[in-house]
Amino acid sequence: MKTDNLTGFQRYLESKSAVNKKNVPYYARWVSSCYTFVKQPLSDVLTPDRKQDFLKQFAKNHEDWQVKQAEAALRLYDYYLSGLQSPANAASLESKTKWDVIETNARNAMRLRHMSYSTEKTYLMWLRSFCGFVGGKPPDDLTVSDMQQFLSYLAVERKVSTSTQNQALNALVFVYRRVLDKLIGDDELNAVRAIYKRLLPVVLTAKEVHSIFDKLSGINRLMAMLIYGCGLRLQECLSLRIKDVDIEQGILIVRAGKGDKDRRTMLPESLKDDLIRHIAETRDIYDSDRKADMRGVYLPAALEKNIVMQERSGAGSGCSRQNQSLLIRALVLSDGIICILRHFKRRLRQLPQRRKSRSKLLFTP
Repeated sequence: MKTDNLTGFQRYLESKSAVNKKNVPYYARWVSSCYTFVKQPLSDVLTPDRKQDFLKQFAKNHEDWQVKQAEAALRLYDYYLSGLQSPANAASLESKTKWDVIETNARNAMRLRHMSYSTEKTYLMWLRSFCGFVGGKPPDDLTVSDMQQFLSYLAVERKVSTSTQNQALNALVFVYRRVLDKLIGDDELNAVRAIYKRLLPVVLTAKEVHSIFDKLSGINRLMAMLIYGCGLRLQECLSLRIKDVDIEQGILIVRAGKGDKDRRTMLPESLKDDLIRHIAETRDIYDSDRKADMRGVYLPAALEKNIVMQERSGAGSGCSRQNQSLLIRALVLSDGIICILRHFKRRLRQLPQRRKSRSKLLFTP
C-alpha cells in the first residue's frame, strides 16, 4: 500500500507538471520520511501539528531549501489524497438556493463597504467557481479545508499565477468572514502555493506604439492614444468626463481612480483637435437622447433618489427641468456613454442660491 501511494503520487506530479521532473523523487522521499516519522499510514491526512513536528526535526539535519521543498511536498500530497478520498457530489435544489442567498449577501456586504464594482464582479466570479468546485456543498457545511483544497486546485490543476491565487484567496476569505461568519486561523490555510515567476516587462518602443495606432481608427484610436499619452488605466479612460478635460491648459483630471483617488495628468497637444471633434459629435448624440426622453446617466448610491425627490418638491425652482437635466449629466469619451459628475449632489442643492453665478456652471442656461 505504501509503495502504491508513493508511485501514484509521483505519476500525479509528472502528469500535472506540478514540479520539475528531476525533483519528483525527492518530493516522494520527503513524504515517505514524514509518514515514517509520525508513524501513520500514507492513506491518512496529517494534521498541521504533526507536519510541524516533522519539519522541525527535519530542519536540524537539512538545509533551508530542503525544508521548503519538504513542506511543498506535504501540501501537494494532501491535495493528492483529497482527490482520492472526496467523490463529487451533485448539488441539490436546496443547496443551489442557499448559494444564491450567499451570493446576494456577499454582494450586499461589498456594497455596504463601498468596494469598487470591478472588485465586486471579481469576488462573485471566484465565489461561483468555488461553489462549482465543492459540488454545491451546503454553505453551512463549508470548512477551511474546502478553501484550502480549492486554492491547491488552482495552483496544481489550473496552474494560475501567484497574483491570481491571492485574488481568489482574498475573495474567499471575505466571504468566509463577512458572509458566512466563519473564523479562519492564521495557521489553518496550508494550500499548495502557485509558483512565483519573475518576468521582465514588455516595453514597446515609440515606433512600435505608433505602428499600433496606425492599425486603429475612430474612437478606438482616440482611446488608445489617450491611454498611452496620459498614462490612464482602461477603466479610467472609459469613465472620463468632459468637465475633467481642460483643453486650454492641457490638463486632464482622473476622478475616482485606483483606490478611489483623484489625480491630474497632462494632455498631449496632438490629441486636442481629435478631442474637440469627438466632443462635438458626442454632444449631438446627447441632444438626441434628451429629445427622445431616454434614461440619463447612472447615479451612484442614493444620488438618483435624492435628485428625483428635489425635482418633485421644486427644490430647483428658478431653474427649468431641462436646464437641471443638462447640469446633472455629462458626456464621456467612449461611444457617447454618459456619466454623472462626481460630488454633484452638493452643487445641485445650491442651484437656487446660485442664480447670479450661472456662468460658472458646466452648461450655461
